[in-house]
Amino acid sequence: MRYKESFLSFLWIGLEPLFMFIILYVVFSNIREPREENFAIYLISGIIFYHLFTKGTMTGLTSIKNNQGILKSLAINKNIFPIIAVTTTALLLTVEVGIFFGIMPFVSFIPSWTLIMMPLVIILLLGLILGLSYLLSILYVKIPDIQPIWTILMYALLFVSPIFWSIDQANDILLTIQQINPLGQIIELSHKIVFNEIPDIEEWLKTALMVSAILVIGYIFFKKFEKTIVEEL
Repeated sequence: MRYKESFLSFLWIGLEPLFMFIILYVVFSNIREPREENFAIYLISGIIFYHLFTKGTMTGLTSIKNNQGILKSLAINKNIFPIIAVTTTALLLTVEVGIFFGIMPFVSFIPSWTLIMMPLVIILLLGLILGLSYLLSILYVKIPDIQPIWTILMYALLFVSPIFWSIDQANDILLTIQQINPLGQIIELSHKIVFNEIPDIEEWLKTALMVSAILVIGYIFFKKFEKTIVEEL
């Protein structure tokens, strides 16, 4: 439905992160010193998680308000709409994983066995998106300004998350932000897995606790206001 009026239709799901990858790769592969081996794979793995996060949370943010007609006419479980945001993200994932593996032959990258742990990182990402969707969908009804604010925050996340920079290149400010940035933690886990490194158990636990806290808080907030939210639409 989202892409039905465009010429390329469903292909845009893959083209959006691919175009972002090409632009960032051309820019940063020329200004980074020294040029790192496998920077293309490092970059695309970060972009995919960032793109899925932005698409998922924006879908979740508008999930209640965009379906107000259904909510006003039918007695339907409101939980379904944030869950749809996560389901949509999972569908996008199937396309973007194809891009990830499609790029590998062009940069002579051989995937490692550690990629079998990637589903765990994906589960963390989907949990993060669901928790934020619960929270943002209610806030958007009450405070419409939350949409442009969230858009700005997502642009900021592009630069403060380890997508085109690595942890060992970060200064004190970036490292401090990284410690409280769940998306950045998830992207860092994905980078380690892609490059044949097993993340420490502390890294898994820290990220899982952050995601779980956001999921619980978002769900509690959603349940508190879901009964009265239709009246505010």
